[in-house]
Order: sequence, then structure tokens, then C-alpha cells
Amino acid sequence: MSSLDPITMATQLATFDVQPFQMRYQMQADKYQAQIAALGKVDSALRDFRNAVNDMNSTGSSIIKNTATTTQDGFFSASADANALSGSYQIFVEQIASAHQASAGMPADMDANTEIPTTGELTFTVNGEQMVIDLSTVDTDGDGKATMGDLVKAINNSTNPGVNATPVRSNGQTHLMLSSTETGAANRVEVSATGTGATWFEDGFANLNTITEPKDAVIWLGAQNSGLKLTNASNTFEGVIDGVDITVTKAQTTGDAAIGLNVGVDAESTKEQANKFIEAYNTLITTLDEHTALGGEDQKRGALANDPTLRSIESQLSGTLRSDFNGMRLADVGISINREGKMELYNDKFTEAQKNNSAALEQMFNGKGNLLDSIDSMMEPYLKFSSGLLSSRKESLQSNIDRIDDKQAQLERKYDMAYDRYLKQFTQMNNIMTQMNQTMSMFG
Repeated sequence: MSSLDPITMATQLATFDVQPFQMRYQMQADKYQAQIAALGKVDSALRDFRNAVNDMNSTGSSIIKNTATTTQDGFFSASADANALSGSYQIFVEQIASAHQASAGMPADMDANTEIPTTGELTFTVNGEQMVIDLSTVDTDGDGKATMGDLVKAINNSTNPGVNATPVRSNGQTHLMLSSTETGAANRVEVSATGTGATWFEDGFANLNTITEPKDAVIWLGAQNSGLKLTNASNTFEGVIDGVDITVTKAQTTGDAAIGLNVGVDAESTKEQANKFIEAYNTLITTLDEHTALGGEDQKRGALANDPTLRSIESQLSGTLRSDFNGMRLADVGISINREGKMELYNDKFTEAQKNNSAALEQMFNGKGNLLDSIDSMMEPYLKFSSGLLSSRKESLQSNIDRIDDKQAQLERKYDMAYDRYLKQFTQMNNIMTQMNQTMSMFG
């Protein structure tokens, strides 16, 4: 009579007791894990689509793209937003804006290590704002002395009203340059030193040598001296023409002709905006289709097939896209959804809508309560990080996995108990069989 292997028999029988439950729990856990992974991909795709929508509907952005071109380069550039009206204008650049630059009248042998007074005050005034430097606080290393280098650091601090100090070396001499950080006639730098007891120091700031006068930019809408004169502290004139910003870079010569500025719809860029929207939508639909597929002979069943949350998203999104906004629908401007659920652009119809009714096209897409804003509002309940419907679904699925983990742990304990029981039984059986074999051998 052959002996038994108690360990092998105990392992096989204990495994047989728990294996069906383990397989069932593992299948359930794999299913839930696949759904969590699929929801993560759907969540990411929805956020990408929402970001694309919001980028097109943000301040200064629009489905409509306008262009601003000049008839002569080198004097000014222009940009046009969605609110710009098509038209032709004449611009003459008389003067560009400049910052105030001046050098303090310091001794010829001055350098960064030149000691300065440690009593009194240095007061800077720029465009009505003041900064007062207490010279007793300029010393940075605590040796009781302050240097010109320390002073430069003190001037260029965070409370600065708009003045910058820079040591400039020329022909072996160091000059203390002061300049306004902003352009414009109002940004002249004024400085005075008082109570220092050092005449050379106070006179140096009292006698600034102006290198560049602060000036406003001056342009004419129309010819010089006969059009509309406009001044600006900055070289960028914002909204002088509705929706158009003009940045001047070089002054023209008196007697020159004004330069043409043409504002109009940028057909290609507008179409690119529409295609960007369409591509973002189609990418989202591809992801949804992949994870909600019902499956078939040539198609794998998606982890979220027949999922009610995703069906709700698709239904609401479809309803929003088919809605009327300011009397227009996407189909009216050549954007439609085909049988596969993907969005398509019909160029001729879109070009016609863009050419003949660009304002209505822009109002359909952009603005509060219109298409892009409605899409964002529709997605909001699903995409909230802490309380969104997708987050709640993933948390619910994770809770199911956690419960399965608890059941798996119980099975492990059940297996251990069964193994110990079977091991004891088969060990006893094996001992009996051994004794019987020994008894039989005695009767050889």
C-alpha cells in the first residue's frame, strides 16, 4: 500500500474549496478595474474637449478670426480681435513713446565701491508716486558703511515706483544711470537728496543729465496735422479702432504719406478655429465609442457598454449641439453630424456663413449662454474634481473592489483553515498506512 503526500493532498483539496469563489471575485474585480480605467480615459477626453471649448470662448478669443494688415512695414503693426469691423484706415506715426533716461552727476572716479553718506534721505518721484530711501538702512553687510553698489540695490527694490538704477561703464568711467520703467511723458524721474551732509552727493542727484526725454507716442488717424491726433504713454494704442490694437515701432518723417491699415475677416484662421472645435469633438466621440461599444463579431465589447452615465453625457451633448443659439444652428453654417456620430465641416456653406453673416456666426458660438458656454455648463456636473458624477462613479467602483478585497481576505483565511484541517487528516491517514505497511511486512 503506497503512502500519501499530505501536503499535496491538503493543498489540492483546500484550493478546490475556495477556487470557484476566487475566480468569481477576480472576474468581478477585473471588470470593475476595467471600468475605472475606461472612466479615467473618458474623463481625460472630456476635459480635453472642454479645454478646447473654453480656449475658443475665453476673453479675447472667438470662433471668428480677423486680420489687420498694413500697406507698409516697419512703422507699426496691428492686431484685430473678433469685435473688429472690416474697414480701411490711414495711420501716420508722428512719434514713438520713450522712457526717461538720465545719469546722476557723480564724481569721475566713482565705482560700485565708492562710499556714500549713511545719513539723510534720497527721494524718487515718478508719475506722482514716491519712494523715500533712508540712507542709514542702505548698508547691507553691517560694517557701518554704505557703497554705491548698496544704493543701486536699494533703489531697485520691490516698492519702487517705476525707476531703475544701473551702473554703466564708458571709457573707464562708471556712470549711475536712472531710467523710468514705463514710457510716457508723465514718467519722468525726479530725485532729490537731503540731510546727507555731503554736497557732492546731493548735487549729483540735483543735476541729472537727461539722455532720453520721456515722450508719449503720437499717431494720427488720417494724414499728419489734418486727421485725428492721438497720444498714448505706451507704444500700444488699444481699441482706438474697435477691436484693433496698434503698436508703433518707428516714427515717420514729416511730409510722409499716411500708411494704410486694412481690417477684415481672416477666412482661413476662422476655418481653422472651426476645425479645431470639430477635431476636439470627434476625438471625444472616438473615446466614448471605444468604451461604450456593444461588441460583435469584429468589435470588442467596451468596459462601459450600456453605462447610464455615458449615455447621459452623449445624449446631453448631442442635444446641446443640435440646439438653436441666437436663431442659428450648427447645420445652418455647414457643420453637421454624420451617421457615425462624427462632426463634419462643409466648406462652401461655412464660407458663405462666414462671409455674409460673420457677426451671427460669432454670436452663435461665443458669449454667455451660447454654444460653447452651454457645452461648458453641460459638462460641469460630470467633471467636478471632488463631487463630479464621473468621480463619484469611480469612487463607487473602487468601493466595490475594496469589498471584493475583503472577501478575498476571508477566502485566504478559509483556505488556511481548510489546508490545516486536510493536512492533519492526511497526515494521520498517512501514519496509519505506514503502520499497516510495517505490519504486513512482518508476515512477509
